[in-house]
Amino acid sequence: MEEAVIRRLAEQIYQAEMTHTPIPAFTENGYPDMSYEDAYRIQLAAVALKQAAGQRVVGKKIGLTNLAVQAYRGIHEPDYGHITDGVLAGQDRPITPAQLTGVPNIECELAFVLKHDLSGPGVTAGQVLACTLGVLPAIEVVERRFWPLCKSVKDSICDNAACGKVVLGSKLTDVMGLDFRTVGVVVEKNGLPIDTACSSTVYGNPVESVAWLANKLAEYGVSLRAGEIILSGSITMMHEAAPGECIYAHFGNGIGTVKVCFAKENKEGA
Repeated sequence: MEEAVIRRLAEQIYQAEMTHTPIPAFTENGYPDMSYEDAYRIQLAAVALKQAAGQRVVGKKIGLTNLAVQAYRGIHEPDYGHITDGVLAGQDRPITPAQLTGVPNIECELAFVLKHDLSGPGVTAGQVLACTLGVLPAIEVVERRFWPLCKSVKDSICDNAACGKVVLGSKLTDVMGLDFRTVGVVVEKNGLPIDTACSSTVYGNPVESVAWLANKLAEYGVSLRAGEIILSGSITMMHEAAPGECIYAHFGNGIGTVKVCFAKENKEGA
């Protein structure tokens, strides 16, 4: 794709996110031959627009880490997006409908907090652990800026891997001694359990997921930096959330709990 087209599409996805107004999917409206490289260039250009508006990149997120989902969708690797400070949300401040694009969904993940830079290629799981300060329980609120919902992974990449909001728990757990394949998660919605899962659903091991990201970014001359937060991929299934609902994710192995709440819609005269 020509650079002018990249910039134009990046501006469209940026405006869709800022105004919470969905737009048609690029691959279904004029760009069916878009490559994965084009999609990441569009994502990076949209991130640059956020930075120009004052947001800071504070980490990365990894998506499509479930191997069964990859096989179903006919892809051979995850995707990734950027986390900016503009998408961070607090546990005790409900997210309002005005902050969202469409109906939100939640995913429960382990967030790795890096204490050292991590540069590929050739990064191993052991190097990931050596460079990690600790892990936090996390919930990602998935939003999609394309409507109707696109099926193309390339559109998802353009859309910053559908990253909407990120809510981090308050307990930082040392990674040494943790068995990252056996971290269980119980999800509750309004006090009722709705899902249970195990961390091995994330690329076989969430540590391997972070190693994949470091090696993937090396293809573009990019490194993961000390202090960055890396969402390693959803352990659980995706779950829809409605206004007024509160969702808790309880992580085993001593990692702790994180919650996200959604405010009810305001009504005139209320």
